Amino acid sequence: MTRTRYRQLAIVTTVGICVLVVAGGVVRLTGSGLGCDDWPNCNAERFIDVSTGHAAIEQLNRLLSGLIGLPTLLLVIWGFRAAPRGAGLRWPALGVLLSVLANGVVGGMAVRGDLHPALVQSHFLLAMASIAFGLIAVRAGSVEPIRWHGVDLRDPVQSLVLAVVALTGAALVTGTVVTGAGPHAGEVDVRRYGFDIGGVARIHSGTVIVAVACGAVLAWVVVTRAPALRPVLSTWLFVAIVQGAIGYAQYFTGVPELLVGLHLAGATGLWVVTVRMALAAVDQGSVRSRGVVMGTESEGISPSSSARV
Repeated sequence: MTRTRYRQLAIVTTVGICVLVVAGGVVRLTGSGLGCDDWPNCNAERFIDVSTGHAAIEQLNRLLSGLIGLPTLLLVIWGFRAAPRGAGLRWPALGVLLSVLANGVVGGMAVRGDLHPALVQSHFLLAMASIAFGLIAVRAGSVEPIRWHGVDLRDPVQSLVLAVVALTGAALVTGTVVTGAGPHAGEVDVRRYGFDIGGVARIHSGTVIVAVACGAVLAWVVVTRAPALRPVLSTWLFVAIVQGAIGYAQYFTGVPELLVGLHLAGATGLWVVTVRMALAAVDQGSVRSRGVVMGTESEGISPSSSARV
């Protein structure tokens, strides 16, 4: 039951962080980034201030950030209670907690730094790290713990999954650079990156195209080598293509707030599916490793001797 409760807390925490990412996007897209211009107080006069619409939106975002701290802390406590050392429950829980705390610090710095684009960018990317740790915790809370056997780059499935994860991460980074150079800064008069928006958008688009192409190659390989990955990979391809379509639509229509918000939610969803695909590949590798060991042992052959054949 303790492990089950750990998994439930991991799900609540991860979903909560995803909601926070979207809520942060609402703050930026409504120009409410400096609705509260101080931290942790809303402003110099009040700790909580909802006297204006912008302040109320920012205040609600801070309230959600505080609420997510409770399941995050409980996740760590349950991780230390659930199983003995080496069970794989503690480090992802600690990863979620530390990244969430770090993001709180960065969020405060972003407010005090008048929404500097580098700090806003770091705020989003740290949230993606928290989501990754949370999904690992969800997987670790299942009946079978994760057995990590490393990445075999000679295996086309593992190497292509690694490439898709890396390229998706790169697309997120380049996307935040586009955001930092674009018009939706969270406030009218704040600093932006001095990059040409068209140039960085093309770099971001190119990264996404390469990631989707790599995913298509992976789909062709998975059909025969790892059919268990087909459902999650199909989901990844669908979300990636829809996300790309939204990206092009927002670019050619003058980046309206609604499409930008959908693109942000899509990026978060794509990252969730990406991490889930990576974890599925780890599970697939564990099954293969166990199969190899069981097969060699059943024939009275050691794994080391069979590797030399």
